[in-house]
Amino acid sequence: MRSLNRSFGFYPAPLRIEAGPMSVVPLPSLDKSVDTVLGEESVEDGWFYAPPQQKFELVSRQIRQMPYSSRVFGLPRTHTIEHACATGQEHLGFLLWTLSFFTGMRLTAWEVGFLDATPVHTRKKLVDFVVKDRGLARALELGDSFWRKYRDKPRCAQRFAAAVHALFVGQYPQALQYERFIHLFAAIDSCYRLTSDLRGGKQDKPRIEWMCGELGVKAPEWASRVASIRNDALHEALFGGEPLGFAVDRSRPRRGIELPIDFEMKNLVCRLLVALIGGDDPSYFSSPVRSRQNHGLSLS
Repeated sequence: MRSLNRSFGFYPAPLRIEAGPMSVVPLPSLDKSVDTVLGEESVEDGWFYAPPQQKFELVSRQIRQMPYSSRVFGLPRTHTIEHACATGQEHLGFLLWTLSFFTGMRLTAWEVGFLDATPVHTRKKLVDFVVKDRGLARALELGDSFWRKYRDKPRCAQRFAAAVHALFVGQYPQALQYERFIHLFAAIDSCYRLTSDLRGGKQDKPRIEWMCGELGVKAPEWASRVASIRNDALHEALFGGEPLGFAVDRSRPRRGIELPIDFEMKNLVCRLLVALIGGDDPSYFSSPVRSRQNHGLSLS
């Protein structure tokens, strides 16, 4: 084990964290990088969208801007993460996925680590909670503990990171509902497989109900129904009884206003991931996924 550090981005505010052997500090270029990004034409309503793809024309020797986006893109690095006794670069990479989840913003050390769009304002969080008390320091401790505990089972860390990525990609503002649904169901499936790996035991209930019971999370009313929506979408190209992209499905709660089912799926994934990484906040786990409010999350 040795001390390792990596610069990463994009976080648009000074982030300083001390958590045992781990630390996060802003780079000297933070303010300049933030001003540059926020001044780009690609920013709209707090989101940075992938810029148009460029193509080099061999005949004219000129660069032509294409009428479609580049899909994947990079942003300036704004901070550095350091671990005094890391097991390797993969260790730091997992800590960045953990920090991404708890900040609600995609953070990456990759040169080109963003897909389609990413929030560039802290008010555009991709989770429905705000950490309290020791907050992000405790989040890093949970990520570090998870990595060390399951180091001999690399799929565990991979599945957690995959679920976070699917959670984030599933909130692309320009996506159609069926696209968001598929990404978020993939996140739920990843959480299920991770729960099964970590908890095992007899599974005598539908997947989501069993997983919620194991993790102490309140199961949503649509838990037993959502799999049939997934099957229709993936196996019959139907969503809401129409060809993909022509209908909207709602969760149909017994009481109150109807919300898009993908909105509630996002909130459920957040609760599952907090529980899987080792968080324990019964008030958050029992809170309704139908709520539009952000919840205070205690990780102490």
